[in-house]
Amino acid sequence: MVATSRLFKVLSFFLSILLAIPIIYLVIYGYGPFYVKSVAFGKQLISSIELSYLASAVAVIVIVIVFTPLAYFLARYKNPLIESIVDIPASIPHPLVGIALVFIDSPTNIVGKFLTSHGINFYYSYTGLFLALIIVSAPIYIRSMQSFFESLPLHYEQYAMGLGHSELGVFFKMVFPMSIGGMVSSGLTSMARAISEFGSIAIVAPFVQGWIFNGDCVASVYIYNEYQTYFNASITASATLIVFSLILLATARISRYVLIRKGYIYY
Repeated sequence: MVATSRLFKVLSFFLSILLAIPIIYLVIYGYGPFYVKSVAFGKQLISSIELSYLASAVAVIVIVIVFTPLAYFLARYKNPLIESIVDIPASIPHPLVGIALVFIDSPTNIVGKFLTSHGINFYYSYTGLFLALIIVSAPIYIRSMQSFFESLPLHYEQYAMGLGHSELGVFFKMVFPMSIGGMVSSGLTSMARAISEFGSIAIVAPFVQGWIFNGDCVASVYIYNEYQTYFNASITASATLIVFSLILLATARISRYVLIRKGYIYY
């Protein structure tokens, strides 16, 4: 039994290393043989990373506020139709999401005419960027929170509803506070997915206009542009994005551990 456990431990370690090899390779070569000093921590790259993190954070905040009740509903009432609809954005090529947003905002259709007449523009805008990230990242959050809600014991909710509380009241007064940790964990997973998004953004918002990041593009699009023009620069830029992602991951893990120790979150 012990020998089997050790075998699985060794196997799991090597499999995890196998997944990490491309990432390690990029970091070694990005800051080694292919290092481009002007790109590594250049203003344009850092600005694109800041835009990626800001847009992803905004998208995740909206996702948590809007879609947490949906995840709870799916956890308590199985509905294959709604689950299938939720999975659609995750199961189609993401450029289709970008094309759909561009078309929806086009004056060639009724919705597009209404939006454009009110000055609402998706193309090359923060609105289009946020919407694309919300659509492609929401299924990850919903499914993760659905699993979390399914793992919670039901007898607390049943007891509270037995005392006459409505299901909606039980959700907001009891389940929601117990689920902060799950929302943090699921939200970070969804945010990581948003940061890595490329396909939909490259269509609807390859760069944004106005406000702080006028003319800037998100990190994934920036790295792709560098790949098309200067391969070595794309390797260095990728390595820098990986470093920032690891810093975010480490910060999130440490913060979550501290909150759990202090009793602010339950999961």
